[in-house]
Amino acid sequence: MLIVAVLTLVTMAVEIIAGWITGSMALLADGVHMAGHAAALGLAAGAYYLTRRHADDRRLSLGSGKMGDLAAYSSALLLGLSTLWLIGESVHRLFAPEPLLPAEALVVAVIGLVVNGVSIWLLGDHHGQLHHHGEAGEGCHHSHHHEHHGHVDNNLRAAVAHVIADVLTSVGAIVGLLAAWVWGWYWLDPVIALVASVVIMRWAIGLLRQTMGTLLDQEGPTSLRTQVKQRLESIPDSRIIDLHIWSVGQAAWTLTASIVTHHSRSPDDYKKVLHGIDGLHHPVVEINCCQHCRTDQSDS
Repeated sequence: MLIVAVLTLVTMAVEIIAGWITGSMALLADGVHMAGHAAALGLAAGAYYLTRRHADDRRLSLGSGKMGDLAAYSSALLLGLSTLWLIGESVHRLFAPEPLLPAEALVVAVIGLVVNGVSIWLLGDHHGQLHHHGEAGEGCHHSHHHEHHGHVDNNLRAAVAHVIADVLTSVGAIVGLLAAWVWGWYWLDPVIALVASVVIMRWAIGLLRQTMGTLLDQEGPTSLRTQVKQRLESIPDSRIIDLHIWSVGQAAWTLTASIVTHHSRSPDDYKKVLHGIDGLHHPVVEINCCQHCRTDQSDS
């Protein structure tokens, strides 16, 4: 992740400088896009480090898993703000064209595409190793949730998706510059930049919504709630009266459940039936014994 972040950062700087010098808004858009992803990759690499470093920090009551979501939220916010500037500049260039050096800009765009290809290979190779490790480690228990089931590392999968998005914007920049060089369609360059800006903004808004939900303890997915409810109520004469499930990191969840029953049972009886649910950690179960149950207990 760190190697790809550095590669993306260097290429970003080259593309932004070249886009400014050559007058190519498509190349500049690709550079700004890569800037957002360089920030995302850098923050993701930092989040991995901090998550591991603070895994046993008792000040973090539910672990350090949300550091990745905090990093993603910050990078999406920065990317959205930079895209607003890019949209304004593209509109200005569309109505007030400036000199464009398509051949020179095209060389830089091709270099950017090659770097993105190398980045995909690096991340894709590591993603494959994690997938293999996750399958081989089925049944093993890890003490820290950020290491649980490596093959569902959403942080790494998101990084791969970001670099693929960079590839698409690089291809768009190359198409626009080729059209300007061969046919003189200089207007296509800022148009492609505007289209790329819309795509980037949609990605940034989507990531903001997703990470905000995690950071604000949004309720877990319906499928997980249904699975937990069925497990807990599989114990005879048990009914859930309150259930909350929320994310504490990548593919990691915790819950609080209040259960009413006529029988004398301990929370451990219910926690046992939750074993085997992927990514579920430190469930808290409250038992509410009905009046008949309390009477039986007092008689005994």
